[in-house]
Amino acid sequence: MIDMFFERFINFFFFWGVWMLAPLMIDIVTAFIYLFTIMINRKKVIDVDPVDNLSFLPIVSLIVPVHNSADTLRKCLKSIERQNYPINLMQVICVNNGSNDKSFQIFSQFQQESPLNVSWSELDRTGKSIALNAGLYICEGTYIINVDSDCHLDKDAVQNMVKAFEKEPEMVAATGAIHIDKELGKGYNFIDIVHYCEAIEYVVAFNIGRQYQTLTNTLFTLSGAFSAFRRDIILNSFLYSETTVSEDTELTFHLREKTKENKGQLGCVSKSIAYVEPITNISKLYSQRVRWQRGQIEVASMYSSSSKNPLQALKAIGGRILISDHTLALSRLTWTFLIPILYFFGYPLNLVMAAVLGMLICYSMLDLLYLTVAYAGSSIEIRKGLKKIWWVVFFLPFFRYLTYWFRFAGIILTMTEPGTWRTENPFTQTKKAIKSNIYFIREKLLQKKDISR
Repeated sequence: MIDMFFERFINFFFFWGVWMLAPLMIDIVTAFIYLFTIMINRKKVIDVDPVDNLSFLPIVSLIVPVHNSADTLRKCLKSIERQNYPINLMQVICVNNGSNDKSFQIFSQFQQESPLNVSWSELDRTGKSIALNAGLYICEGTYIINVDSDCHLDKDAVQNMVKAFEKEPEMVAATGAIHIDKELGKGYNFIDIVHYCEAIEYVVAFNIGRQYQTLTNTLFTLSGAFSAFRRDIILNSFLYSETTVSEDTELTFHLREKTKENKGQLGCVSKSIAYVEPITNISKLYSQRVRWQRGQIEVASMYSSSSKNPLQALKAIGGRILISDHTLALSRLTWTFLIPILYFFGYPLNLVMAAVLGMLICYSMLDLLYLTVAYAGSSIEIRKGLKKIWWVVFFLPFFRYLTYWFRFAGIILTMTEPGTWRTENPFTQTKKAIKSNIYFIREKLLQKKDISR
């Protein structure tokens, strides 16, 4: 009996296990590359010593694109006003792009009360990229910072960003760290756990992922919510593009290509922090991840190598992203359909369940390792919050599995629909995309059939 079980286990591992373990092994190897690189290069990570004093304080321009932001605009502007940076050296430009709520009234009231140099620019066209480009031409500062109107900044965000640029002359652009604005450990319902998963995801992304990308100068995205630029560099670029839903990612790739000859650096300043509201429901999470995924594919395909050789394609950042995220998505897809079928193929139920449990344990341990390293690089305030929700690492595999399907929907939608910021109900939109793909395949088959006749 034991020999039979062992024989089936060997067969299972070497045949089906390859499909199940390949994505897991890639994730584990990637994690250790990230962590090892960061640990041996700690001194090279862009950091800001809190006791550093700048000998010269430059003017900083902050662009705030506004679109129906009545509920969040005041909090955003107030956080800029409270910065530990001379208020007379900050220029704030709010660029309205199609608001039809009370955003302007909120702005007007704040302008009357605040000593901050804040102005309002009105556009007759909608679109975040259009608003940002319009604001760029009005800016007067040495450094330009983009801040989403639904964000608010940590009191040292501007100061730490300026210090990083002054300390690193090669740095042409940088993203700040984005964290979730939620008191952690207070609630335990479903949406609270989703928020806690988001919080850990953001901390790990900016304290590990972005730091690794900074060290290797492979930053994928200058966060649209909070990023900074040298004025002379960005005004000599193509600015924000309207051809993709991820204009911030496209600009990141463009700036890296443009400044490559002068060894320009794009990085992450993890101590320059902006806070964003967590998603309010699963539909919003779906819309967010679909937009991120299709933007990633659109930009990666624009800047990937044209070579058909996979090894050549891996040399380009875009090519690596397409292979790791797009191609390997198919192997992850097999999990959902393969695992239940294994039982009907004659494999013992306890063997199938052991395989599933083993994967869950591996991913939980991997997330715990990520969290431990990210925790070490976090501020005292963020550490306090993470201590309260450490147990969420055991829910992270389920959260990642959910967002994987949302991202997979983004892959399908990229092939079937034009880029747009408007996203429907997840089930309706995915259903339409699948129907569109089926119709496309059927038409191609009919065309081939007609030709063969």
